[in-house]
Amino acid sequence: MSLARRLDEKLPDLVARGLVSGPMHLGIGQEAVGIGATAALEDGDIVTATHRPHSLYVGCGLPLDRTLAEMMGRADGQCGGRGGHMLVGDRRHGLLGPSGIVGHSLLLAVGHGVAQQRAGRRRTTLCVTGDGSVNSGAFNEALNMMALWRLPVVVLVENNGYGLSVRLDRHVHETELYRRGAAYGVPAVRVDGGDPEAVRDAVAHAVGRARAGGGPTLVEAVAFRDCAFSGSDRGGYRAVDEWDGYVDPLDRAAARLRERGTPEHDLARIARETEQEIEDAVAFAAASPWPDPADLLVYAAKWDGGQGR
Repeated sequence: MSLARRLDEKLPDLVARGLVSGPMHLGIGQEAVGIGATAALEDGDIVTATHRPHSLYVGCGLPLDRTLAEMMGRADGQCGGRGGHMLVGDRRHGLLGPSGIVGHSLLLAVGHGVAQQRAGRRRTTLCVTGDGSVNSGAFNEALNMMALWRLPVVVLVENNGYGLSVRLDRHVHETELYRRGAAYGVPAVRVDGGDPEAVRDAVAHAVGRARAGGGPTLVEAVAFRDCAFSGSDRGGYRAVDEWDGYVDPLDRAAARLRERGTPEHDLARIARETEQEIEDAVAFAAASPWPDPADLLVYAAKWDGGQGR
């Protein structure tokens, strides 16, 4: 969680320096969801991400130097510099098919689940999506097919209360999103998205059910986005009192570790090591070469007067 936080705190600086371009979606305040969920997985499982994916990158164990190279558009990135911050794929670490289209990862998860089911290897797909996708056709179509075919998929809805700048209760009548599962006969649970152990336990139970052939589960993790929607967000749409009672999930986790006897110097060491890991990864990525244009296939069309050539 500390590493995911430091990554998200570093990225705006890289954007300002021109090292990373394009829209930037940070997950500050939501680290416990991605880290907790991926802690319930095993080698061979698959993850599909949403457009706020950095804690999933960390939780899946992606090499941070290559991931930052990908974000900078460099040749040493997992996708040769073509994915940017949001569309990183790393087959070796089980991260497949990210998509910037809201709800699209659910459709990809159906395909992954079918493949896993046919292979018979007791693997599962963790499909992470946001609260903004629950009214999409993709969400409802995917849940229906997952349930009908009893696919080994866990649908994790990361509910931070806002779709873009629209508060959840302005576009959804039933704000307890896990209740959507009942319409498809899919077991569902709602958990505290600020507690990594609660997320891990809920996802682990769902993964175990999927591995045993029980089909999909819907998990709603209620989180708090303690940052703007993206770099173009001008703010002004959230009430000040929304922060009342909010406790940073990293502070909650640190307090729990202290209660369990973790020395203060170990917590300080974690902070130092994560900061150094970020700096080392940035240095590697910035030194990485640009992709060779010869590696790109460009298709050009020329009007032929309608002759079909």
